[in-house]
Amino acid sequence: MIASTGVLVAKPSRRTPKFSDQQIRQVATRSRRDIAEWAQSTARERGVSVRRLPNDKFVKAVSRLSDGVVDLDPIEELLVALGRAGVISSFQRGLLQIHYLR
Repeated sequence: MIASTGVLVAKPSRRTPKFSDQQIRQVATRSRRDIAEWAQSTARERGVSVRRLPNDKFVKAVSRLSDGVVDLDPIEELLVALGRAGVISSFQRGLLQIHYLR
């Protein structure tokens, strides 16, 4: 969101997610295993895979130095990759990740 003269205006999105929030909520209510299978099949169908970005090492080093080390498992990394590819929004990724970790 962009603040302009005291009014919040939605920043235009470059990509529209392929799934509605309602569809993602339906996936999120399933079991951890079902969420993992959904993420894997969706990534396979869309040709999305986990790839390391140049700044990943830097981010990991900074989080380690700040005692905030967070290691993602392969499914969480796949959810991040689906978000980066524009298949799901950051809100949808967060929702899936929260329910996956429960």
